[in-house]
Amino acid sequence: MKIGHKLKKARESKRLSQQEVSDRLRISQKTLSNIESNKTQPSVLQLAALGDIYKMDILKLLSENGIYLSPPPQSL
Repeated sequence: MKIGHKLKKARESKRLSQQEVSDRLRISQKTLSNIESNKTQPSVLQLAALGDIYKMDILKLLSENGIYLSPPPQSL
């Protein structure tokens, strides 16, 4: 599952509307919609804020999608 879809599921599990989240992020509802539909990628700052809002580990979310902010762990 792509990042946007996981972010949408996290928002829905918190019972938040796109408008509520976009207001907190100070972005338009359309921008959040584009992020959730994987039309655009969120910035690092937006990801950090979404992690706080949704109480989720953004580094884990990224690594599950093959994105690492440091070298990936070596498999043994």
